[in-house]
This record gives sequence, structure tokens and C-alpha cells, in this order.
Amino acid sequence: MIDRRRFLSTTGGVLAALAAPPVLAQSRWPVPPQPPRRPQLTGNYGPKRIDEYLWLRTKRWHEVLKDPTVLEPEIKAVIDAENRYADAMLEPTLPLQRALRARAAEIQPVPPGPVEVTHGGFVYFTRRSSDPRYPIFLRRPAGGGAEQVVFDPARRAGRTGFYGLYRNTVQRSADGRLVGWAEDRVGSGQFRICVAEIATGRMLVDAIDQAHGSFDFDAGGQYLFWVARNAAGRPAAVFRRDLRSGTDTEVLDPPGEGLFIDVSRTASGGFVVIRRFNGSTAESYLVSAAQPTAAPRLVAPRMPDLRYTVDHWNDRLVILTDVDGAVDMKVMTAPIDRPERENWQELVPHRPGRSIVALHPFRDGMVRLEWKDAKPQLVVMRPDGGEQDVTFDEQAYTLDLPRGQDWDATSLTFGYESPRLPRETRRLTLSTGAQAAASPAIRSASFDPNRFVVERLEVPSTDGVRVPVTLLRRRDAARDGRSPLYLYAYGSYGAIQEASFVPANLALVERGWTFVIAHVRGGGERGSQWWRQVLRTGKKRSFEDYLACADHLVRNGYTAAGRIVAEGFSAGGLLIGNAVVERPELFAGIVGRAAYLDPLAAKDIKDHPLGPSAIPIWGDPANPAEYAYIASYAPYEHLRKASLPAMLMVSSIADDRVMYTDALKFALRARALTTGGQPMMAKIASVGGHVGLPGPEAAAERKALFHAFAIWAADHRWGAVPQR
Repeated sequence: MIDRRRFLSTTGGVLAALAAPPVLAQSRWPVPPQPPRRPQLTGNYGPKRIDEYLWLRTKRWHEVLKDPTVLEPEIKAVIDAENRYADAMLEPTLPLQRALRARAAEIQPVPPGPVEVTHGGFVYFTRRSSDPRYPIFLRRPAGGGAEQVVFDPARRAGRTGFYGLYRNTVQRSADGRLVGWAEDRVGSGQFRICVAEIATGRMLVDAIDQAHGSFDFDAGGQYLFWVARNAAGRPAAVFRRDLRSGTDTEVLDPPGEGLFIDVSRTASGGFVVIRRFNGSTAESYLVSAAQPTAAPRLVAPRMPDLRYTVDHWNDRLVILTDVDGAVDMKVMTAPIDRPERENWQELVPHRPGRSIVALHPFRDGMVRLEWKDAKPQLVVMRPDGGEQDVTFDEQAYTLDLPRGQDWDATSLTFGYESPRLPRETRRLTLSTGAQAAASPAIRSASFDPNRFVVERLEVPSTDGVRVPVTLLRRRDAARDGRSPLYLYAYGSYGAIQEASFVPANLALVERGWTFVIAHVRGGGERGSQWWRQVLRTGKKRSFEDYLACADHLVRNGYTAAGRIVAEGFSAGGLLIGNAVVERPELFAGIVGRAAYLDPLAAKDIKDHPLGPSAIPIWGDPANPAEYAYIASYAPYEHLRKASLPAMLMVSSIADDRVMYTDALKFALRARALTTGGQPMMAKIASVGGHVGLPGPEAAAERKALFHAFAIWAADHRWGAVPQR
């Protein structure tokens, strides 16, 4: 007689067992898949550990990133079975998903594109195209006239399952003659750079494959500077493409491991800037517009704990830097012909508590974007040295300052919005600091922003540090400790979580929910020190902040334990993973979107695309103390038997930053360990990459899925589901 357990442990048995539809239990819910558990010793650093699902990690990751169809059949069978199970469990939420999407569309019928900018006699803007997945990039003469297509992604994408652009945008040459874009047809960050003439559509470049994504034109539009990608998916050398001859010349050799590379043009168009950087250091090179084939000139060499960016303001360079301990940054200047560190002169001093995050130079003024009290603000700088602060009314809001505006402009065009107010385009006059609406916000007749309130709270963490919290709720909502609450946070890489207008969030809040962003340490909302505190062996501060916020919201009647649904994206997965490990009783559900949950496994992948560039953030696994610290909080390793909340983990096989196994293995181990009856689901897409499918339609679908899951989880609509 054949031993059934032995049969199911073979490849053929796995494929046969997992290919079947989910088996219905005595309840109305199916029994989830039960892929084999094959304990293996693993670990390239520190003590060995046992991982029963290690076998689900492909041995051909970089091949799979280029072509997901080459994934091993045995692993694909597990993923397919998990997707079928998740679809079966989520099928009853489909009417709710449709209702949430419909209401979000009523609140904002036409999602706005980027803020319109004027440059070189044209107004550049986007509009929804015939294919709702992609916007179309357009321009019109500033003095009036017919629209012209700059770039149509839908036409370029054709019937491909995925089509994304680097940073979701295109680059224009300074003379307005050319448009360039870096396209990804899988989602794994394998970019091809293309260039076309705007007027004729004639392709000038269609064969720069395996690029890392960043590129820009020289001032004359004759050369293209671009960053190559090596076999491990990391940025490599910088090349200059002659757009007339098609030849490439290497202008900077590979920077060594652990650095990102960005290519951009200064606001004046006078220089191409090549910046090599990571979380703790940076260096910039300049290529003059007057001599585009000259060797790049180094501004200041890399030094530990020295970061800086460079722009050009009339007769000098302006340098935003943390030199000399300026943790919240200061502004220096340097002569164009003598940019070295010893020639830097202070223009704007370091002011603790006022973090300078960007400079926007114009011929007759410059605008600083600063963050103070965890809110953005603008400062207008005049050539005579005068300054003026620009203030805003909402408790929390977002400012969108697009680059690429006319150098000779007398005003800065920017967007202003809040969680309850749709975006309004405004103009800031450089000479006076006055702001006025350039175009009013488009509001639906069925949406009244006065029905909602935005609050900014300050929550004490375990060490007394006060953590900013942005809260959106109905104005008539009672703080009776019964409302469900959706808690989002990120807390890594110094990334600021904007308080933006999101119709899907309002559609959820209309149903009695409270939507909250916890601006925990690790983000940049309170300046550099806010995220530097969590580097290497400080990451647990982020987790403590997150749980402190959840507890505060419960104590103050905004919600109740067991009524919170947490969402974490990418590195935010560590927050929700640790939260569910430490305090599962607080949460009704967790949503992990490309969630980073298994950092020890990531450290074991020697050719991981992030590789050494992540060391300044998370620590060096070759350092025993730093490895032990990572191991002390790695969520996957610390899952234990408990009544765990409902889980929805979504990822993609084509994700080159967080491997699909983080979501898959976490859901499987949680299912094996939970003592409760909530569903543990993983949905793993074959395309889409780290951020998922691009475009407003895909974003709306994701939001509807996450929010419908949240409602079902908070209301316990699944009841008790079988786990095994």
C-alpha cells in the first residue's frame, strides 16, 4: 500500500494535491492548502535556524525576475493553491469591494494627474487615456493652441500584462524636442530606456536594456546620461549615449557595492548631476551644459555620515547637506569652478527642529521645502537675502512641488491637499510670498469635506518621545471606544508618509471607520534624527512607537482592542509583523503589501538587489551584534502559538526588493500556529513587482480589496474558519 504522507512529499504528489480546488470543511469555508513542511537548517550568518518553508524560495530568483514563467513547478503549484484559497475566502467580499470602489469614484470621479507645469512655452499635464490603467502625457502651447501627445503609455504597452514607468513619469529634453522614458514590462525593475521625438514620434533610442532606471538629457538634448544595472540588479556604471551616433561612453565606473545612483538636471539646466549615495553617505559629480562630453567633476568625495545634494542658482552652486553635524540639514554655497568642500559657505544655517528636505531654485528666487512639527512648510528666499514663511490651515496636509518648471518663472506652481480636501493647484509669487489658487479643486456634488475632520495627535512612546499621528474621521463620530480603525505606518528609510487626499479612505470613513497614519520613528517627518534613531540597532523604536499609538487610540476612545486593522507596505511589514507577534489581541486583521517579514532570509541571499545598500539601514549581518539584533525582532522567526488576527498578505513573484516568500511563508507559518479561527491568506501575483500593478485603476482595486478585507475582519464576518 502506498504511504499517503510519503506520496504527498514528492513533487508529483505536491502538484496533484495542490492543483485540486479547495476542499470544503463542515463549515461553509474551505480547508486551506497544506503544503509540505520540510524543516531545513539555514543561515549564512549567526546561529543556524530551522525553516520548514525554505524550500519555497526559488533557486533561480534573477531568472524569475526577468521571466516569472520559469518559476519551479512545485513552487508555482503552492502559490496557485494559495491564490485559489484566498480567492474563495474573499469572494463574498466582492459586492462590498464594488460598493467601496463606486463610492470612491463618486467622491473623486477623475483622479488628478501631476500638477501642471509650464516650461519652454508649453504647459505639460496628464489626463486619463482610453486605457484606464495608464494616463496619457500631453502638452499645449502656453499662449493657447492645440494639445499635443508627448507620450502615450497605453499605446506603448499594447497587450502586455504589466507596463510601468520609472517613477511613473517621463523626462523631457530642455528644448522640448525629445521625450524619454524607462519602461518595465514585468515589474521587477528591469528597465529599458527609450527616447523619441515629440513632434514626429520617431524613436531615437529603443535598445538600452538592463538599465537601472535613472537617466536624463544634457542641456542641448544631444546626449543621454543613464545608469546600467548589473547581474545582481544593482546600479553599476554611468554611461553617456550620443543620440546622433548611438554610441555609449562610460563616464563613471561602478561605485562599488552599497550605493544607489541618480541622474538629474539642475533647475537652471546648466548641469547634469550624477549622485551616488546610500543612507549614510553621498557624493555628486557635475557635467556642464557647455561641455557635455567633459569628464564629470567631483564636488566632494564620500565621507562617513556626510550627505549632500547639489543644485545651481545663478552664479553659484547651492548644496543641501548635513555637514558639521547639521542633522536637520543646512544650505551651503560654492563657486561653480571650485565646488570642493573647503570652499563651501553657509547660506542657511542649521535650525534644529526645522528639517530642510528640498530646494527649488529659480532665476529670481528660491523656495525651500521644510518640515516643522511634522508638517511641511515653504520658505521663499529672495536674492537680497530676505525670507518669508508660507503657512497653511489644515491640521495635516500634503504639498506637491513638481520639478521642471521654467527657470525664468516668477512664481512656483504647487499642489495643496489634505485627507479631507481634494488637491488644489496654487501659485506662490516669488517676490512677495503670496499664494493664490491657480485652478480650484474639482469637488463632487455628492461629497462634502465639512462632514470630516482631520486631527493631529502627539502620542508619547515608551521612552517619552512624542509621535505624530494623523487621524481622519467623520465629524459626527462618537469617541465611544467601539469604532473600527485602520492604522497605517511605514517608518523606514527616512520616507515621509504624506497626509494626502485618498477617496478610498473617505469611502471607508463614511462607514464609521477612523483612518490613521502613525508617523513613527524611521520616517522623515521630524527630520534626519527621526529616522537615524532607528538605524542598525535602533529599529525597535519604530515598533514601540507603533504599539504606543495603537494603545493610545484605544485608551482615548477612538477604537477598541480587537477592532484595529493594520496595513504595512514593504519595510512597513516589520511594523505589522512585530505588532501581531507582540500584541495579537489588539488587531482584528493585518494587511501586508509586499511586506518585509523575513529579514534573516533576505540577508542570506548574497546577490539580493538591495544587498550592501541596505547595511546602513538594517545593519551588517557579518557583525555578530548587529545580526543578533535583527534576529531579535525578525517577525517570521518570532511567530508563536496565539489567536492571531485575520491576515491578507499580497506580493508578486516579480518583486526585486522583497521576495514573494516573505508573504507566502508568513501566512503559512501563521496558519500552522494560530489557535484562533481567522483566515490566513496569501495572494501572490505573477506580475506587478514591488508596488503592484501601476495606474489609478489598479490602486483603486487594491484599496477596495484591503478595505473590504478590513471590514470583514473587524466585524468577524468569516466566523470561525478551519485552519488545517
